Amino acid sequence: MGTGSTSTVVTLHECKVRASLLLKDLDSPDTARATRAAERMRALPFFAGLPLGEVLARRDTVQHKHGLAVIAREAGHATWTELKQALSNTEPAPALDTGGFFQKQQGVFLNRWFATYDEAAASLAAQGGFLFPFRHQWFVCEADFLQALGIDTKDADWERMGRDWVRPRDSAARTRLEGKLVALGYGGRHVAG
Repeated sequence: MGTGSTSTVVTLHECKVRASLLLKDLDSPDTARATRAAERMRALPFFAGLPLGEVLARRDTVQHKHGLAVIAREAGHATWTELKQALSNTEPAPALDTGGFFQKQQGVFLNRWFATYDEAAASLAAQGGFLFPFRHQWFVCEADFLQALGIDTKDADWERMGRDWVRPRDSAARTRLEGKLVALGYGGRHVAG
């Protein structure tokens, strides 16, 4: 998936995740992956004039703030601060609070839990389900879990977004679903940067 796409940037948290993934890509032993990340790093003035090999040679000096700055530039903002300001002015509030899923859930369901988004996405691709964030983790649940919460899993927007709340294929579908889930009582937190 192209993490440089701005059409699906929805929250500051997602932007921070994208910055972390960019740095992970830059440090990857996979040459093609690291080179793509180095090319993206050249969006920053400090790296802009350097050949890709030099950017890769300096990857140990790249910090999280540099990744944030790249994500901001890819989203059309000069700085991370500008992006934060823009998103804080446009983010829907309240946002989905997946913690509510577990406060209201009375049944017993086995969800698949992961420490990284990449692991959760791989599980979603291999076994299906619905991928959501939860605090600093990710989980994939089955339709019956959501149905027990009163959530319509047959809504066409689930397929439009790829059943991935974190990186939806269609951000408008996610926004529509978020409104429906918040209306059901699964909202209430504001996304902080």
